[in-house]
Amino acid sequence: MLRTLYVGFKLLPRVLMLRHYRRLTLDNKKVDEKEIEKEAEKMLNTLVSLGPAFIKLGQMLSVHSDLLPEGYLKVLSRLQDEVPPEPWNKVHEEIKEDLGEEFLKKIKINPNPIASASIAQVYLAELDGKEVVLKVNRPNIRKEVEEDIKVMKTLTPFLKYIFDESFYESAKAIIDDFSSRIFDEMDFTKEEFYMKKIREELSFPDVRIPKPIYATKRVLVMEYVKSHKVTSEEAKKIIPPENLAYKVFRTFMVMILEKEYFHADPHPGNIGVDNEGNLVLYDFGMVGRMDKDTRNKLVRAYVALTRLDGIELTKVLDELGAIQPEADRELLAKGIEIFLKTFEGVTPETLEVEDFINASNEVFYRFPLRLPQKLVLYIRTTSTLGGTCVTIYPEFNFFSNLVKLIEDEDLVIPAVIDQVKDTFSSYVRKFRSSLLEKPIIEKKSTSRDYYLSVVIAVISILSYIITKNVVLALLLIILALIMKK
Repeated sequence: MLRTLYVGFKLLPRVLMLRHYRRLTLDNKKVDEKEIEKEAEKMLNTLVSLGPAFIKLGQMLSVHSDLLPEGYLKVLSRLQDEVPPEPWNKVHEEIKEDLGEEFLKKIKINPNPIASASIAQVYLAELDGKEVVLKVNRPNIRKEVEEDIKVMKTLTPFLKYIFDESFYESAKAIIDDFSSRIFDEMDFTKEEFYMKKIREELSFPDVRIPKPIYATKRVLVMEYVKSHKVTSEEAKKIIPPENLAYKVFRTFMVMILEKEYFHADPHPGNIGVDNEGNLVLYDFGMVGRMDKDTRNKLVRAYVALTRLDGIELTKVLDELGAIQPEADRELLAKGIEIFLKTFEGVTPETLEVEDFINASNEVFYRFPLRLPQKLVLYIRTTSTLGGTCVTIYPEFNFFSNLVKLIEDEDLVIPAVIDQVKDTFSSYVRKFRSSLLEKPIIEKKSTSRDYYLSVVIAVISILSYIITKNVVLALLLIILALIMKK
């Protein structure tokens, strides 16, 4: 309870300021961007002070352009997952509990970590005469995260009284997804599975992934693959920067657009270059999974973007679940077409990814769009990937290379086939629905209806006797029969 009150007290001023900026933006009122960024810095510092779970949440929020204005996204994207290491004696206890005394006799661990993040620490070791790496959960991290997830879920319903319904529903969905995803990241048996799976799927001969040796929920032992950080001068001497940037881009985008699983954290610390010029991928704690249908729809979205086709883009966004249910699709398509017209005359070669992302974030924030949970990791991955490639080679252009990749990998044809199938299936469903007989609801007659029909029948007989008008009598009889039914 005390932790909940403390977190609520720390976050409330930041949440109220976010509401203020959200209202101004949605009402099309002028907002000082520098002022927003200063407030976003305060939000970042608050999340860091609240610990690992909130740091991870901030990283996830940094791609949610449907919730946060551009200034917040820019600042929160800088959230670093690096913290001072826990003392060796505490970490050693975790290792001993999971690996056992017998295993520890065979392995010699250097007690000085080579990396320390909010969830885990990494150590060099020697096993059976070979260099290996140990990844170990920070002591008591699961307990800390479990407590903070409870705090988040306790505080989330209060957003209903602070923000609009759309914001609340999206925030609730994010917290629910985050609460399961973060525990996956702490389970190294799952990371071992992802490493093996991506090693199988990614068939590039010039990409290396360390081989996992042994895993428990809290400890992962894997082979040590030495390399130079991908943004280092040593790496750029082995592979020219322009080629290196494309190699990194191709590796991750092929995973996203062609494979079932993809490495979802392509920041420079997780990518290396060995002396033979191979890429080396590290840290598979954050991995995404995408079905074939979604991958094809993403390719269609890219093609629609390059053609500035607002109607097709709206259609794909709708199929991906990115449009709010109550939104007017036709009106939205017109709005997106107006947005795309700002890029008329701009080719993929000259389109700056940062300008496009800023404009896209603005569209998601102002229009009735939402970021589907299945695309959260994808958006975060491509955003991080673009930044890494530009750091390697400042003139790297995301969109021109994306067009090249889609052409080289022949991804357009499967996407078009997917579109034709979807359209055909839609018409077939409509046609089949039209063949279904509509139920006939019988009206139950009451005693009142019965007596009324009898009265009308009597009147029809009398009217015929008096007026000799057959037509009038027949009409009255028909009315009586209807009433009887």
